[in-house]
Amino acid sequence: MNYYKKNIMFKKKLIHLLFFMTFFSTSFSYAGTVQDVSTETSVTFNLLCAKCHEGECSGRLSFNSGSTKATHHIQRYSKNQDLSKSRVMEYFTLLNYMKKECHLWMPMQETFHSRKLSDFALPSYKGYFIPLGLLQSGHYLLHMTSKEKIHFDVEIINSNIDLLLHDTVCPDEKEDSLHFEVEDPAYVFLRIHSRKALHILTLDIKPDIHKKEK
Repeated sequence: MNYYKKNIMFKKKLIHLLFFMTFFSTSFSYAGTVQDVSTETSVTFNLLCAKCHEGECSGRLSFNSGSTKATHHIQRYSKNQDLSKSRVMEYFTLLNYMKKECHLWMPMQETFHSRKLSDFALPSYKGYFIPLGLLQSGHYLLHMTSKEKIHFDVEIINSNIDLLLHDTVCPDEKEDSLHFEVEDPAYVFLRIHSRKALHILTLDIKPDIHKKEK
């Protein structure tokens, strides 16, 4: 009889604990919507966080371990020790959106055409995450110039987390444009990683007419 009562009490405590964890995670993670997330947070998340979580699309809620541990995790990987509660909530929102929808998010109302390229850079200028806009199916050329003559890695990825291009830009090569193909219409992003500070001066994207003619 005692064993039966203890078993019942254990199950009740377990149910209460799971309910609390789910409630806490949901209420904390979804304090806002992706439309409320700033460009600054989106750039940092898609450069420093998304790469580790892109394969975790599962619909699971995130960070059930609690806000304190999660905040320390975000501070460490975003390299920002001075995060407000609202900024932490933005990271939660982006992560849960990506896990549930299997999509990347970036404010879409403005692309690089109407913003300074520095708006899409990390404070260290060692990374950029630039929205190239909604691109239709076809072949495209991407051309960039930078202040520094250094190597840096380039990825072009769409909102469905499909990699369209992965290449390294070499400073010794003469301004060759990067070619990539969009099979289905999608929002497309440019992700740049550099070991040193990199200042992008110009960025241009246009249809590859010669490829189309072939």
